[in-house]
Amino acid sequence: MHVSRLALCSLLVALGQPAFAQNVHILSGQTVEYDTNRGVVTVDSLVIDAGATLRVVGTDRFKLVAHRGVVIRGTLDVSGFGASDVATLNTANHPEPGAAGGPGGGGGGWASWRINTSTERGRAGIGLANFLFRNGGYGGESGYQFITGQVDERRPAGGGGGVFAIDQPINLMDPAAPENQGLVARPGKNGSSQALGAISGLLVPQGGAIGESVFTDMNPNNDFYGRKIVGGSIVVGELFFLQRGSGGGAGGDAVSSMTFPAMPFMPGGDEKGAGGGGGGGLGVLISPYIGFGPSGRIHADGGDGAAGENTLFFNRVGGGSGGGSGGSIVLQTRTLDLTQASPGALTALGGQGGKGRNNVFRAVGAGGNGGPGVIQIHVTNEATDIHLPPGSSLADVSSPRAHVLLPEPGL
Repeated sequence: MHVSRLALCSLLVALGQPAFAQNVHILSGQTVEYDTNRGVVTVDSLVIDAGATLRVVGTDRFKLVAHRGVVIRGTLDVSGFGASDVATLNTANHPEPGAAGGPGGGGGGWASWRINTSTERGRAGIGLANFLFRNGGYGGESGYQFITGQVDERRPAGGGGGVFAIDQPINLMDPAAPENQGLVARPGKNGSSQALGAISGLLVPQGGAIGESVFTDMNPNNDFYGRKIVGGSIVVGELFFLQRGSGGGAGGDAVSSMTFPAMPFMPGGDEKGAGGGGGGGLGVLISPYIGFGPSGRIHADGGDGAAGENTLFFNRVGGGSGGGSGGSIVLQTRTLDLTQASPGALTALGGQGGKGRNNVFRAVGAGGNGGPGVIQIHVTNEATDIHLPPGSSLADVSSPRAHVLLPEPGL
């Protein structure tokens, strides 16, 4: 990634300085990386030109307060990172790390994480912050068996997708339909019907389950943080604080052995699964004016899963990993100008699961897709404060569809 030092210095100078003195302008062709560990960014104004990117990383959420306005003609990206396909051979004693989440987002699960013995399943992705016992996508079960030495005798399962918000399918009949990608969380695919599961000892290693949502009352109308007016009454969201996305589960390992664990353990005897995709981060913008150009984008997407280790060509015998869930985009403003915005201007979509057998998505041993995140727009009056393209609705420019909420002083 090319990072513009000039623009980066401008952004860092703005941090902690008087807001009225700072106008940050990221020029076309520049990519600026900002680490949230430096804290909240306070500026007079922020402009991201078309062809420019502000890429946010770090373990804390991204919060920017602009006293005059924010204009996004390019890209503000708080997405999770995609996992890497396994590129080494005979290294089962070296774990495959999961990808990092976006700012504050959960990381992907680690694969082949045991270094002195065979690994029984991939690790789960990191779940939603501050919720005990909430995991990201679960890891796929490793596979083993050796009769003839065929690959499918040990082909493991894939990791499950991360979850934040509930599923919001476009195609209600087929959850796995391509148009539902990023909007429906999916478990990892089972391993081969010829392989034994490393945990159960039974045929068919089991795919990792999807992660666990914080939304539990089955009412999609309160899946947010803050307050919304519905039918003249105020509805309080189910979240007690703003959240971010969760990571995908890692793929299982393929163990060429009649027993599990393999005895003796040899680094060249197991083919590794892939680490999981990172969860989308949390981005909060507070400004009296927020405007978008035709190519303006804010992304809080989950990172894609990856493919496991090969044997020959792109057989991908190691388990694929799950994609991370979408994160959160939170905009609080007096005027949200989307009149020039294009479809997909605001996205918090789950990442795609990694490839399985024969390097194919959704095949045996593939990872599951991550689920959607949450987009929130806080304004006083939806009818007067949000300006949409002619003939378009909020659902046309946001995916999943944004919630319109009242201003929230505690953001």
